[in-house]
Amino acid sequence: MVAESPATRRTAARKRTAASDASPTPTTQPPPDPADLERLYASLRSLQRENHSLRLLIAIHDRLGALVLQRAGVDVITSVLAGMVNRPVLLLDPLLEPIVLEAHTLPDADNGDAPSAMNLWNPNDAYVSRVLQTVAAEPRPLRLPPLPAWGVKYGCVLAPVVVGDTTLGYLAVLEPEAPDAEAATAAEVDLLAVQHAANVYALALMRERMAAEVTAQLRNELLEGLLFGYMTDEQAVRERARRLGYDETLTYRTLVLAPDEVPASGQPPDHLEAVRSSDWQRRLLENVAKWVRDRAPTAIVSVRRDEIVVLMAEETGTAPAELGRAATLYAASRDPRRPITVGIGGPCRSPQEIAQGYAQARRAIEVARRFGRRGQVVTFEDLGLYRLLFQVADQTELRAFVEQVLGPLMDYDRRHKTDFLRTIATYLKHNNSLQATARDLMVHVNTATYRIHRIEAITGLDLTKAEDCLQARVALMILEGTDGNQIAPV
Repeated sequence: MVAESPATRRTAARKRTAASDASPTPTTQPPPDPADLERLYASLRSLQRENHSLRLLIAIHDRLGALVLQRAGVDVITSVLAGMVNRPVLLLDPLLEPIVLEAHTLPDADNGDAPSAMNLWNPNDAYVSRVLQTVAAEPRPLRLPPLPAWGVKYGCVLAPVVVGDTTLGYLAVLEPEAPDAEAATAAEVDLLAVQHAANVYALALMRERMAAEVTAQLRNELLEGLLFGYMTDEQAVRERARRLGYDETLTYRTLVLAPDEVPASGQPPDHLEAVRSSDWQRRLLENVAKWVRDRAPTAIVSVRRDEIVVLMAEETGTAPAELGRAATLYAASRDPRRPITVGIGGPCRSPQEIAQGYAQARRAIEVARRFGRRGQVVTFEDLGLYRLLFQVADQTELRAFVEQVLGPLMDYDRRHKTDFLRTIATYLKHNNSLQATARDLMVHVNTATYRIHRIEAITGLDLTKAEDCLQARVALMILEGTDGNQIAPV
């Protein structure tokens, strides 16, 4: 190895110094562009939202799924979901009516007031029809804006709760009246969250429906044999009644609550009407049955395909007829266009008489429908002559009787614009009292007397004879029932 000379080392040092002098001097970097920073922050926020959404969906799947496995009810599931999304949550039935409400996040709740479903969600028929049509066309989550004029104060994210081809209800996550940017961001998450939650609700609702159907089926099977008298063994009848809760020390009445048909409007039904026509009866029966159980806890209540059967003890403090009238009012409040008719059978002093009481209640309903008393409470003992008239199956025969007794009077009223038909109905209602008839019709007693004489001359009836008065009464009853004439009751 040859040692470097001092001259060689000095030459190398000069070269290194020259190279160092030739290198550029470092300068200060310019500040970042604000637009670039904003884009970066926007990307970061987007990633945070996606991360939050993913974590929420996982939490919904895990927590709500665990609740279903623990057999928690939909009210518990709704409360947990409302806390997770920090939004009011509504579970709606297939016609968008509230079933469960969890609204602890609303301002009213902070003031100690419990918000009602009516205040949060009260859409009119037009809104319901539009939403159901949209969801039927494409069953997926929707964002619905607030429409106060249509009864919808809050916007919401709505998802159908579906099992197979059956829609069990809808899940709605409500939004604030004036959402800020953060609320709008959270609402984006709700679209996915509500769909996942709806799947959990489908499992919970199907489980509840199956359990309820099994319980109802077992109860109905026990009651079916008693209602139709299939069982002849007295001990077996008593044992079956005992298992239903029948107390043989009490006297029972059989009530049958049957919904009436909705009159045709003459217009083709829209989607809402189609849904209602297929679903309203079942829901109405279930709602009324629940109401009856709440009002009469000791009653035996069974929901059948087209009616509710109630075995109610007379000694419970509430009269069966009173309960029936209250039930008709409750049903009318649910849907005024769909009344129910209530038939009440005779007293049952033993389980063996249940079948007779049920048959009497059914006959009371049939008579009520046939003779213009739909939507009313009809007791079998109070049917009177209607029980005999109902045995005449041929409507033509009944009309022929009316024509024979009152036909000339009806023709006279049409030709002369008189009201003699109402006069004779009022006269018979007041047991042939001319003074009471005159007061009711607000005419002079001489006018009432003249009218009765004219009626006798036109019809050939002698209203001083009990037989002729009975014929007129029966004809008026048939006429009022079959033609729906609004004449005074007789």
